[in-house]
Amino acid sequence: MKRIVLALAAAAVGSALAAVGASQASAQSSPFDTSVAFLCYSKFQVDPGVWPLEKTNYTIHDTASTLLGMGYWSPFAEKSVATRTELPGGYYLTCNLPAGMSPVVGTLPKQSTSSPELVTQKGALVPKTLKYAGEPGLYPLAA
Repeated sequence: MKRIVLALAAAAVGSALAAVGASQASAQSSPFDTSVAFLCYSKFQVDPGVWPLEKTNYTIHDTASTLLGMGYWSPFAEKSVATRTELPGGYYLTCNLPAGMSPVVGTLPKQSTSSPELVTQKGALVPKTLKYAGEPGLYPLAA
């Protein structure tokens, strides 16, 4: 029984990692096309976990959107502290910002000076707007 559970867990992790790899490999398409999102759930966590955006089979219990509504949060994207979760463009995702770092606001063209900047999973910078509020797969830029 333990072997079956371990095999199923390994298959689920492999499937999620394959989706991330496929998502990163297709960086030539839209910066928003992806099937997974990274999320954090603990103040002690460094690297985020990965969750699907949609229920594509019976083994998926919670989607990233559901988990965001339950208190999970999107990690921060930054370039100075390497973590195990790297996005294209040299961005690293971290669940909790180191001391002295804060979200970057208002540096993109035609952006409000108080509007945070977001990094997509493809490494593209976009301004935070109402359109993107609460969307999984977008990460606040920090420096």
